[in-house]
Amino acid sequence: MSEPVGPLLTDPAPRMAPVSKAERIEVIDILRGWAIFGMLFVNMADMPGKWPGTADRLTSNLIEVFASSKFYTLFSFLFGLGLVLQMRRAEARGAPFVPVYMRRLLILLLIGLAHFLLGERDILMDYAVLGFLLLLFRTSSPRTLVVAAFLITSIFLVRGAVIEGLREQRLADPQTAQQAIRENAQRRAERRAMREQARRVYARGSFGEIVAQSAHELVWRYSALDRRYVYSLGYVFPLFLLGLYAGRRRILEDIPAHLPFIRKMMWWGLGLGLPANVVSVVRWELSNPAWPYLTSQLADLLWAVGAPALCFFYASAIILLVQRRGWKERLAPLAAVGRMALSNYLFHSLVFVFIFYSYGLGLYGKVGPLGGVALAVPIFAVQLPLSVWWMRRFRFGPAEWLWRTLTYGKLQPMRAPRSLSEPSTLR
Repeated sequence: MSEPVGPLLTDPAPRMAPVSKAERIEVIDILRGWAIFGMLFVNMADMPGKWPGTADRLTSNLIEVFASSKFYTLFSFLFGLGLVLQMRRAEARGAPFVPVYMRRLLILLLIGLAHFLLGERDILMDYAVLGFLLLLFRTSSPRTLVVAAFLITSIFLVRGAVIEGLREQRLADPQTAQQAIRENAQRRAERRAMREQARRVYARGSFGEIVAQSAHELVWRYSALDRRYVYSLGYVFPLFLLGLYAGRRRILEDIPAHLPFIRKMMWWGLGLGLPANVVSVVRWELSNPAWPYLTSQLADLLWAVGAPALCFFYASAIILLVQRRGWKERLAPLAAVGRMALSNYLFHSLVFVFIFYSYGLGLYGKVGPLGGVALAVPIFAVQLPLSVWWMRRFRFGPAEWLWRTLTYGKLQPMRAPRSLSEPSTLR
């Protein structure tokens, strides 16, 4: 039952606590729900295999242009923004922030590890690991955050260009060409073998074999600096910093004061993002080994710019639409999806496992991009009203409740207050 407000105001030892519904910023929840929606479409359509059919290839290219890396980018941006909001609320309560936030990250890391072993795809471990690094920037100025994001992204791109340039140089040198060709062929063969093994195990293997395969991929994924670590540091972490930047400037906490900036971001995002993504995808679709090295590097650069640019176009457009009452009512259900984003993300994995793994329908590697999109539509059509129904009755999604309970070391109240005016019991 609800507690009197008085003792909460005089508590001599204020503590961090989950955010109450009244404290939430609805547009952030809507953006998070939009990101969950987009990631579902991308993941369902991004199945291994060759799909020569015109419909599948067209669907794949459209997803690459308009969806791939855009929603993951938005989710990463919002993760960085969330650190500022949580830190600000802790300061307002006079509560310690860093120890609680570190516990949150440790719990998220464990959830991510369990999820990866059961669900193959995961971003939670990356977020947890990079979250510790993000803490080092928590008091940085907005200018420092932008400069750091730019420098880290530039280093990531230059590093990739140098590595690829050295490979091209070895191929062009008669003394090293044969060895370079053999090494390239070996790498391609290893990757094909891994894909074939994954396809076989996930489609027909036992539960134990699937867990063992996931563990093997986990070790491979983090075993070399030219793999997941570098990608996460070079692409994901700068987005964390930009989210931190937006939080420092209070852009989403005071939208009316930042409307000119948001409008500029929308048009710049569309103007840069759409052509950059189209050119990149066309270049990859028409890839030819005989094309110059610089064309591939240009495509990578355009993608590195175009994917986040189009992401920020989507985000800015949604923010502007929410300022209109009619559109705010239409988009409001996405806020429920966003408030239980972790639960919905894990729900996607459960559905994915049921449809594609051997102890479900066993369709791994048998569904092309068009079929994946066709499956994603009814899944989200169920998930959206289910999230609205759940959040009307409960304070958190089930995964969020577990995460918060473990973070704060005490059972969190699950049932929602009977009315918005009822005092919060979250402390």
